[in-house]
Amino acid sequence: MSTVIYLANQQVQIVTGNSNGKKITINQSYILDAPEGSIINGIVMDADSFIGFLRDTWSSLGLSQKDVVVVVNSSKFVGKNIEMPVLKDSKTLEFIEREFTDINKADSYSYGYIPLATEGKTKRVYAENIPTDFIKDYIDIFTEAGIKVKAIYSGESSIINFVAKTAGRKYGTFILEIADRMMITTLLFVNGTFYYFNSTRCFHEQESEEYAQDMARSASQIIQFMQAHQIEYPLETIILAGVNPLNIYTYSEAILQQGIQVPVQVFSDENLQANVDIQNCIHASSGLINTGKYQNFLTLFHSAKKKGSEEGKSKAGMFIIVGAVAVMAIILAATLTMKVLKNRELQDAKEANEAMEMQVLQYDLVTARNSFISRQYNSIVGLDENINTYPVCNTSVRNLIDKCAGNYAEVKFESFDADSGVVTFTATSGTVDEINLFIAELNKQDIFNSVDYSGYSFQELTNDWDIHVNCTLAESAGR
Repeated sequence: MSTVIYLANQQVQIVTGNSNGKKITINQSYILDAPEGSIINGIVMDADSFIGFLRDTWSSLGLSQKDVVVVVNSSKFVGKNIEMPVLKDSKTLEFIEREFTDINKADSYSYGYIPLATEGKTKRVYAENIPTDFIKDYIDIFTEAGIKVKAIYSGESSIINFVAKTAGRKYGTFILEIADRMMITTLLFVNGTFYYFNSTRCFHEQESEEYAQDMARSASQIIQFMQAHQIEYPLETIILAGVNPLNIYTYSEAILQQGIQVPVQVFSDENLQANVDIQNCIHASSGLINTGKYQNFLTLFHSAKKKGSEEGKSKAGMFIIVGAVAVMAIILAATLTMKVLKNRELQDAKEANEAMEMQVLQYDLVTARNSFISRQYNSIVGLDENINTYPVCNTSVRNLIDKCAGNYAEVKFESFDADSGVVTFTATSGTVDEINLFIAELNKQDIFNSVDYSGYSFQELTNDWDIHVNCTLAESAGR
């Protein structure tokens, strides 16, 4: 049985259980608060305080100090989808390292990946890198706390694996949103394979109506992303995790108000056996699934350290060989003809090496330029998506208000506040009984986020009734 601890911010998740590849069993779960300020964004800020917290937690809960998995959710992990040829494991890591050309080579990094899909001679992987010192800090912290760690996983790759082994076995194209105290994590799977990951900060209280609206907006943004990338597979369902099943109606209504007519359900899985409320420990439970040594950054760290030691021994042997060659060169120096030939061979080798270095440099420059252009394109797409969420008071909106007025009232448009989305207009009616009919028509329209009706008053000069009403446009209205 394994113990998994999930670390991101102050709230810490711990579960005990195991997985046999198909079935996931969770025996116990705990939600704890680390000392304030001791860990932020997966980075331990106060090592002494955090080590004390680990010791006290393991002692008070009676947790095993062996077979421990650490799942860290931090922006220090940089991940991306990579499509590449099917290669051997060592060549795969070399290919992935070249894909991260925008990383500062002056620092030492560890690279890992999880497989996503294979089609013929190509495969897709989700690759990540992390500064080596980041992993070493966690090894030192848990060692000092007396806890033996067998694996360190990234929070992103772990949750991708978890969703693929649960909801991904039942649905092909779906959105899964995970709610916790501070973050909303959203994953998009397309045609049975992970496609996109997003994590946004949420400042509202969990299970509140505002939090539900944030969840709905996150789902809406993913759907806009699908449209922007022309994903033609139909969205089958939206799955919510980390929420109270009793509040599913609140979340469904919030999503429906975004114009999303897709079935909404609470996360569950027949291959998941839990003696606890799984909604409170989704992230920690993801650490029970192991997809191999190339996801485990602890193994990758030790492999890199061993490789460095072997390279040091190889360099020492190389020095001995160079010394022997130098002695032989002195002996052969007596023959002028041999010396000339050797110098010529050395010059040829240098020219060939310089030519190869230029090709490698050109490759790195082109790859870095491509990465820069891709980021610029994604920024432009994101800007368009954000702009399209703002409402506009165009002809179609004004015509709709005129249609609602019909024979009930006369409308004269005055202004539109783009910041608040409020449409200001004057409305008059000759008959007081028809005012409520006009307001009812306005309330039926999906383009209004709210219709603020405060009553009416009689104007003796015109012998008409002034209607006091303002309309606030909904997101993307008029687009």
